[in-house]
Amino acid sequence: MGINLYCPTCYKSFKLGTKICTCKHSFVRNKQYRVRIKIHGKWKTKTAPSLEKAKLIEAKFKLQAQRIIKRSISPTIESVWEPYLIWAKFNKRSWIDDRIRWIKHVAPYLTGELSKIKPSDIQFILTNMAEMDSPRGGKYKPGTIKLTFALIRRVINWSIEQGFYQGSNPCNTIKIPYFDNQVTNPLNKKGLKSLLKVLDHWNNERAVHVIKFALYSGKRKGEILSLTWDCLDLENNFITFKATNMKNKKVQTIPINKTCIAILKRCLEIKISDFVFPSTAGNFYSTLPKTWKRIKKNADINIRFHDLRHTYASYLASSGKVDIYTLKELLGHSTLEMTQRYAHLVNGALRKAVNVADNVFTL
Repeated sequence: MGINLYCPTCYKSFKLGTKICTCKHSFVRNKQYRVRIKIHGKWKTKTAPSLEKAKLIEAKFKLQAQRIIKRSISPTIESVWEPYLIWAKFNKRSWIDDRIRWIKHVAPYLTGELSKIKPSDIQFILTNMAEMDSPRGGKYKPGTIKLTFALIRRVINWSIEQGFYQGSNPCNTIKIPYFDNQVTNPLNKKGLKSLLKVLDHWNNERAVHVIKFALYSGKRKGEILSLTWDCLDLENNFITFKATNMKNKKVQTIPINKTCIAILKRCLEIKISDFVFPSTAGNFYSTLPKTWKRIKKNADINIRFHDLRHTYASYLASSGKVDIYTLKELLGHSTLEMTQRYAHLVNGALRKAVNVADNVFTL
């Protein structure tokens, strides 16, 4: 679905950026484009001589899709999902997660007119997820179930906001059980030592830079991989994380420690693109998860990449040198409540401090 390169010789379609067809037709000199979009269960296809015209055709098709839904008194959940996904591609960084979650957990069970969908239909999906085994083994975690429910509610609310549907959202009467999602799994000293030892001898320098930067900065994977060189001020040792790359959608400028400065200066020496931490081809480093999996195996540790952030926060909190408010700013949390999961470590440092009184008042 969308715009692809079109071969007039063998009539095949290819991704934008392809240079030559399987039939040897060159896309460098003679480019044609095919626009293909599914509207209300039916595919609409048209070719265009230029990318600009292809985009205009795509926009026209999308407008037709919205008009078809508006003409329907009670659109189907399927017809609403299609334009929502198009909207999500331009407005949500996690639109791929939405698509996967919908295809996997929602589409097989939630069908038909929105006006006929009952709260019990949605509750069935959530209960089914809670009882069935996930592909990775074990039951689906509460967090996955909660995200699926949030997606269903968001899609229906979006259809109401767009004027596609005039009814109420059946999700409004469903209550999801509360669960504690403050899961932290920081590396202990043994695991940290093992990881650093593996990184010191790992042959993929770019992967090592990302992992070490995550460990010494406490930033999220997406924030790190999205960094571009215009975000860095190596003269004054400051780094700015753009709002579009931050989870809370706020710009954050923080100082850089010596270890991270050394990593960034080395990255500058091997710079090949606008990304600070690119792939070997200079693109967004999308293959990092595979490398991270191998590194974990060699280090004999069982943590998520995000646990590097928890390790950073836990070690700083337990050092007794960083208060909870400073830690909040370093992590980029929007509220202090999000940082409270590390409060017990800060309190542990406070207990050590108050014990000093046992000695200072000894005469």
